[in-house]
Amino acid sequence: MPSVPAAALTDYIARIFAATGSPADEAQRVAEHLVGANLRGHDSHGVIRTPGYVTLASTGVLKPGAASSIVRESASTALLDGGWNYGQVAAYHATNLAIAKARETGIGWVSACNSGHIGRVGAYGEQIVAAGMIAFGGVNSPGTRLTAAFGGAHRRLGTSPIMIAMPGPTPDEPFVLDMATSVIAEGKVRVAVNKGAQLKPNLIIDGDGHPTTEPRDFYGTGTNAKQGALLPVGGETGGHKGFALNMAMEALSGILSGAGTSVEGQRGSNGVFMMALDPTRFVEAGVFVSIMAALVGFVKEPPYAPGVDEVLTAGEPERRNLADRLANGVPLDDETWKQIGDAAASVGAAPFE
Repeated sequence: MPSVPAAALTDYIARIFAATGSPADEAQRVAEHLVGANLRGHDSHGVIRTPGYVTLASTGVLKPGAASSIVRESASTALLDGGWNYGQVAAYHATNLAIAKARETGIGWVSACNSGHIGRVGAYGEQIVAAGMIAFGGVNSPGTRLTAAFGGAHRRLGTSPIMIAMPGPTPDEPFVLDMATSVIAEGKVRVAVNKGAQLKPNLIIDGDGHPTTEPRDFYGTGTNAKQGALLPVGGETGGHKGFALNMAMEALSGILSGAGTSVEGQRGSNGVFMMALDPTRFVEAGVFVSIMAALVGFVKEPPYAPGVDEVLTAGEPERRNLADRLANGVPLDDETWKQIGDAAASVGAAPFE
């Protein structure tokens, strides 16, 4: 299993997307986003996505280099059409637009449609926090059914992630909640398949609704030929909470953007919303950060549960992974590395050096 320096990996992935017709700056943005996910430990949203993106571009579903356009707009809201460009490009523009509107009015809400998979949603939260604001966002994937309803035995909804990010104790320590409303992201199941690993219990069910730890059962390539499903957050007992959150994100992302919902059968386009909120419209500059810092310090105080020696808040595990992988490289399993190489060859990109 290779461990690849982040800078070299980013350059390689950027060259692959440039070979699909993406302008150099946009290819670099997509590559930095994917490698950034790996660096933070979210391999499910990292370079493992490269082959799928390349396939969508090669078949004409995605249109590298396409411009985004504003469909409708008010002082504090906008609807953005991504032109079927890579999702990281469209979502970056949507997020910048939300920030600009929040600077003018205190709040900016931008919905976006017609783009590819936008990747790790927390990255856009970090983009908003870097502008000194609070972020709220979500994504759905119209027609992509991966998650069972609570009490259901078949796929009905996507993973519908929710993102909330805000300034933390220091500029380098933002609070970044970025979670699927399914108990596990589909990409993590894909990672387990590529590694030949088993999943933990109570994450997925097979095609007959039975619990399973075999990741191939999710895709219908294991012992059961029927596709399985992810469980909502909370699993078999508290899944009604994750199920409700999933539906809320599905509606806020898919309906408001016009991308559609899981019942409509459209594929390939994330429905997106990004909200930026200026905290100084509510409290004096610096007050939010100082009180947030006190809150973080308070929840991290001992005593701890047996076997636990510290409490981590949202965003801390990612920062620790980032420091480790910047120093030691990005670990990639052999199958993922092979798939990326095949994708590079398919578009005529030079091999990794």
